Amino acid sequence: MKPYEESGGTPTPEQSAIDAAKAGDEARLRVLLDGDPGLANARGWRDISPLIEAAGNPDSVAAVRLLLERGADPLAVWSDGYTALHRAAGGEVAELLVAAAGMPGLRARDRWGRTPLYSAVEDGHAEVVRVLLAAGSDPSVLAEDAPGSEDPLSPLDVAKDPVIVGLLLAAGASVHTPRKWTPLHLACARIVQDDGWLAVVGLLLDHGADPGRRTEFGDSPLDVLGVDGDAGVRARMTGILHGTGRSTELGLADVAAGEQRQVAIHPTRDRAVTSMYLGAALVEWRLTPAVEPVGIVRLPVRAATKGPYGSVGEMMAFADRRSVHLRSWQDLTESIPVEMPLNRSVSGVCWSPDGRSLAVTGAEALRLIDVQRREVVADTAELDDVGLGDWSAEPRFSPDGRLLAVGNSMQGVWWQTVLDVSPEGALRLRYDRESDKGEAPTNQRTTEVVTAVTFSPDGRRTATWVRPDFGIHRPNGYRGLVAVAWAADGESDWYQRIDDEMTGVAGDSSSAALCFTADGAQLAVGLDSGVVWFDTETGAHLGTSAIGTVLDLACAPHVGMLAATSNGLLRIQPPTR
Repeated sequence: MKPYEESGGTPTPEQSAIDAAKAGDEARLRVLLDGDPGLANARGWRDISPLIEAAGNPDSVAAVRLLLERGADPLAVWSDGYTALHRAAGGEVAELLVAAAGMPGLRARDRWGRTPLYSAVEDGHAEVVRVLLAAGSDPSVLAEDAPGSEDPLSPLDVAKDPVIVGLLLAAGASVHTPRKWTPLHLACARIVQDDGWLAVVGLLLDHGADPGRRTEFGDSPLDVLGVDGDAGVRARMTGILHGTGRSTELGLADVAAGEQRQVAIHPTRDRAVTSMYLGAALVEWRLTPAVEPVGIVRLPVRAATKGPYGSVGEMMAFADRRSVHLRSWQDLTESIPVEMPLNRSVSGVCWSPDGRSLAVTGAEALRLIDVQRREVVADTAELDDVGLGDWSAEPRFSPDGRLLAVGNSMQGVWWQTVLDVSPEGALRLRYDRESDKGEAPTNQRTTEVVTAVTFSPDGRRTATWVRPDFGIHRPNGYRGLVAVAWAADGESDWYQRIDDEMTGVAGDSSSAALCFTADGAQLAVGLDSGVVWFDTETGAHLGTSAIGTVLDLACAPHVGMLAATSNGLLRIQPPTR
């Protein structure tokens, strides 16, 4: 049923009742209900009812009371799971609805898991919040699938009114929410525009909010407040941190056991650089006599950035969704943009072995960039016989630079493209390799993506990691498949499926890091449970290293293999045979 305004017709009795309820026109609504009592539960556009429509008008108290008296269902659900209590815009309206709906109404969830209290907080209806809390609404209940957030959100996370924050805290709302951008971060950010949030910061701290907690980009509430922020607030948060033995700055002790996302090894020295906080911080590491951090560079970037991608030269590459830039080992603070018209989103990046060129994938194509000349020397979009993945395309050069392998994913299908690279940088399709039946995790069609590709040190083999698509779960904690093929022609060499039985730890589908040892004898697969080792020649499972979640692996003959993990940068060794 479409609204009559769109259809151009005369309103139906149902629509007339809904319109009267929306306007809070109790007299008109009474006439309609006297004529047809069933209109109290009429349904209109997207299944909205008169009561749900009336609830959104704070001046519709009389209409709401009448509808409830005439049998309107207080638990009726509109599209996306909204109830009348989700729509309540006034305190008196909320009181009537709470009395009619009871605890089931207070606990009702929409399709995103939001309760009426969450909606009232998000909409800024302080009086409704007051009524719902007094009736027993849980102030800490989480919306598991809140729109626009990867984390579950609590009412405190979406509160935009200092008064509402006070009501929630007084009712016992927890200040410790799953979201990394905490209520304390929010309050510190809002002080600049509204000093009414100064009191909120104090309340949050009174209730145990942590001034040392960092966002996904590594910002603490003090960082958000800024050096010019309120002196009293800064002093109080600083005092709390010092009182618990913590610093106001991100220190070496903090990063030593922190989550490292990617790692690059210096081509000649015992030195490495890792990224943290989605690329907003770089950490310099000394690798001998022990692996330890020696420097931290905080970057102003606040967009998720991949890298560092190391090379044989003095430059490392980094990439966000729309750009690629370089940083030197000598000066990590200086960002040098790769000035070229990408005009595409960036999916993957890798260096050529000589450090002269970058392969950049994105939007079903690959560009080869001469870094010294700052120009595109090849583009697969100009090759009629080459098609790459639209969602994931991971490129890797062979050690001699003559081949370029790309792991592709599109519409749940994976394949590997291998290109010949001429000395001048021209690209030509060598082959496309698709999975064979043996490499499928089941005999049935499945949805999979490639998240890693690498070459063996001698260039004879490629290894590819294929995992179930995000949100798809397989029996026995199936993580994914490592498929090893001959680089020259794409013929399968061996493959192994990794699950709970092999890792020894319960888990689920996972992205992976792939890396061969310097001598090429073993292949390491870095997963959520640690590293799983395989014999390169036979594919035999050699053992596991339970070192926590592994996010990246890198290896060089002069330092061995390094693992960027959830608890620091670690040097790892394959199992003894």
